[in-house]
Amino acid sequence: MNALKRWIAGLWVNVLIVTIAFVGVSYIHSGQPALILAEDQDKPETASGGDKNTEEAPAPCPECPECPDPAKVVLQGLEDKRKAVAEASEQLAKEQKELETYEAQIDEKIESLTTLKKQIEADMARLEKKKTAKEREEAAAFEAKMNRLVKMYASMKPKAAAEIVNKMELSVAYEIFLRMREVSASQILAFVEYEKAAKISERLAFKKR
Repeated sequence: MNALKRWIAGLWVNVLIVTIAFVGVSYIHSGQPALILAEDQDKPETASGGDKNTEEAPAPCPECPECPDPAKVVLQGLEDKRKAVAEASEQLAKEQKELETYEAQIDEKIESLTTLKKQIEADMARLEKKKTAKEREEAAAFEAKMNRLVKMYASMKPKAAAEIVNKMELSVAYEIFLRMREVSASQILAFVEYEKAAKISERLAFKKR
């Protein structure tokens, strides 16, 4: 609004300058014929003795341009400004609509990603549950197998059981002795190779701690 006021004030100043110039030009042209006539009177007569009445007519005064109507100029400026504001408003409305469209698309994508995330979390939970159940089944099967071996070696003579333990992997032997009663375990370990028996005993001691 301040820019519009400044523009109107400048327009009025320009109109005032044009009006003053127009008045000055009109004044100059109004006095020009008298000057021309005075110059003609001062000129000497030609040698041919022409008639004084046949003096050269002064040049006609050129027509001055029509001064624009200040009210029309102001109204035209206001109309141009109105059109500019209308175009800017239309462009702003268009950009606002595009922005709303982009926001709707972003919200839709966020909602889709949120749904996908929940689905992935649900699938992971089901897989973890299946994995846990499978691990429990495997642990139960391993425990049952170890218990059968414990009963089998406990029922054997200690020396015969020790010969089998000497050929057995240390981890398997440790699992068997871990589940065996101390009396049976000590009887078999007495016939197991010294180095292997020491390692089994060491693991059993750390397990008890």
